[in-house]
Amino acid sequence: MAQKRDIIIVGGGPGGLTAGLYAARMGLQASIIEAGISGGQMMNAWLLENYPSYESITGADLATKMKEQTVKAGTEIKELTSVEKLRLDGEIKVAITADGEEYHAPAMILAMGAHHARLGVPGEDRLDGRGVSFCATCDGPLFRGRTTLVVGGGNTAAMEALFLANIVEKVYLVHRRDKLRAEHAYAERLKRHEKIEILWDTVLTEVLGEKVVTEAKLQNKRTGREWTQPIHGVFIAVGVRPNSDLAVSAGVKADQQGYIITDKRQRTNIPNVYAVGDVVSGSPRQIVTACGDAVFAVTHWLSIKPD
Repeated sequence: MAQKRDIIIVGGGPGGLTAGLYAARMGLQASIIEAGISGGQMMNAWLLENYPSYESITGADLATKMKEQTVKAGTEIKELTSVEKLRLDGEIKVAITADGEEYHAPAMILAMGAHHARLGVPGEDRLDGRGVSFCATCDGPLFRGRTTLVVGGGNTAAMEALFLANIVEKVYLVHRRDKLRAEHAYAERLKRHEKIEILWDTVLTEVLGEKVVTEAKLQNKRTGREWTQPIHGVFIAVGVRPNSDLAVSAGVKADQQGYIITDKRQRTNIPNVYAVGDVVSGSPRQIVTACGDAVFAVTHWLSIKPD
């Protein structure tokens, strides 16, 4: 039998959790369906210093607080439940889970977030989980006292390097340009840290090792110099890709990169289907903006919802 709701939220990151909180507080019966555990990419942030009301807080702690508040408000959260199919063409929107359960509602919010991008270099896939990682918070303690390498130049890469520097002996930050994209505050901390060495204009071309990572092949794009760096762990932090395939296959329009296109009220091209957070085109991929997206979506649906 189908589970009938006022609104279905696919994804339990900060956008999805905020949507669930606001929906419940406005008297809507909502369900959040999350393939993993609540929090999304927020769970990988070892330290957040730009979320209002907290001078600093871990991503996991903030996710826990958001989840508890949303559940207390009255929204159901179905974790470890993947949505396998969406039907969005009718007045009733349908989400079908992997176990065949159906959720029906007149409105849906897509909050599927994004996933870590890969470099596509030799050794990256083969040694994934054996020295290659995409989450310093998750795997950093495995490299205590060792030498690691972080690839990237944005906020995520900066946070990964700073986190690792508290655990490991040495961190090389490999960036293909001569200037970081990370916020100024992060960039300055990186440059001052005695355990972090930034390799400018440099790219990772191969990850080496038989059973585990032992070396990384690097190339300086400006000089052409190539060398092999002894290393124990390689952390890839070069961006994210939207988890939008399911929505696109159901008729939701996306841009060339796969991010869902919305208007200022987070409406997609399909009536009563909204998208919020990292999966949205033009998103700055910040927790606060994902939360703001969710407020626009829920309040707009409430304003047009039939009695």
